[in-house]
Amino acid sequence: MLKYISIWNKLIKPRVTSLVLVTSLPGLYLGGDGHPDSFLVAMTLLGTFFMSSASFVLNQYIEIDRDARMERTKNRPLPKGEIRPVTALSVGLGMIVVSFGILYFYANLLTALCALSGLLLYIFLYTIYLKPRTDQNIVIGGISGCIGPLIGYAAVTNSLPLPAWILFAMIFLWTPAHFWALAIFLKDDYNSAEFPMMPVVRGLKKTVQAIFIYTILYSISCIAFYYVSGKVGNIYLYSTIALCILMIYLSVKLMLSESKKFARFFFFFSIFHLYIVNFIILLDRNTL
Repeated sequence: MLKYISIWNKLIKPRVTSLVLVTSLPGLYLGGDGHPDSFLVAMTLLGTFFMSSASFVLNQYIEIDRDARMERTKNRPLPKGEIRPVTALSVGLGMIVVSFGILYFYANLLTALCALSGLLLYIFLYTIYLKPRTDQNIVIGGISGCIGPLIGYAAVTNSLPLPAWILFAMIFLWTPAHFWALAIFLKDDYNSAEFPMMPVVRGLKKTVQAIFIYTILYSISCIAFYYVSGKVGNIYLYSTIALCILMIYLSVKLMLSESKKFARFFFFFSIFHLYIVNFIILLDRNTL
């Protein structure tokens, strides 16, 4: 039983999905007046969890052969033969149906369509088309990971207001810097799997320069949210400015050092940064 749980834990990537859930929360709490219905929040997060999990299962189903060639992914359940591909495919498709049903019946059609669009973009635009073809795969394909704020706002307002799109833009601009840092210290793995990630195709110097540029753009979008949302105050503004200055400093340090070890640190810090920014939104909203 524990082995089976471990297998599915690797397939659905709950730690990654948790970030999608966190980015859904600001929309849920900022979209309406006052606190949202707790049941709506729970159902929206549950439906989002199933859709995000399904995307990771289907991604691994599609990339079985390439995963088997990468040191980081060769021990995943599908390359190791711990689960049959048809089983993974069936469960992944089933999760899509369950997710869409939950979001449609307990939120609204727009919420369900937002979640489904994120999965379709991740599978067809990113995994199948862009990832094997261009070093800009994560820039364009990263759209799929930005859907959380849209889901949150749609669930409460049945609309997609401007603040939802600013949060969308924040994640869109965060993703390249975050992912390219990962690609730096996994460069050999991506090269062996023949994925044209930026460090493989353009080299380390251009990659760290691009990380710096996207960190600046991401920081600008974080601060812009203060002026657009109308529902966060000085706690968010000053905390976010401090966090963004720190992230910019780290991106400069990475650019100057071109260190794989520091790229790993920057990767994990970027995750921390996005988590904290979203939690500060919730904190500041509750103190207004």
